[in-house]
Amino acid sequence: MQTMHIENKRKLTEKTQTDEIKKILLIDHNKDRALAAVLAQEGYDLIHCDAVQKAWSLVYPQRPHLIIIHLDDLDGAGLADLQECSALAEGVPIILATSTQVNDTLMKVLQHRAAAILDLPSMPETIREALHDLELPPR
Repeated sequence: MQTMHIENKRKLTEKTQTDEIKKILLIDHNKDRALAAVLAQEGYDLIHCDAVQKAWSLVYPQRPHLIIIHLDDLDGAGLADLQECSALAEGVPIILATSTQVNDTLMKVLQHRAAAILDLPSMPETIREALHDLELPPR
């Protein structure tokens, strides 16, 4: 599997100091243990919730540097969750993690909402590459 990066990447290093541990908000109702384990192993401070609606109460007090939303389906409900996630992010980059095949039409819709798309399941190297490409080193 590979990561697709969308042209409008945002730089994260401008917002954070290099010596602080970066926070990632993982929105995942399935609790993808493999993805969470890789993020924790890489040294990120992982904040987890199982629904976009619950993320609203976490974004402002926690101030994550990145949001990863795991969507199994990119149907109407999944796209609505991504849109809501985009609204709550207020400039914080979003990675869409999905096992759904993304076609060209869907890519055009997603490019306005996500900085990158991570195909799942992904190898740890692929996840590291996606974070590195968004300039989010762990420490």
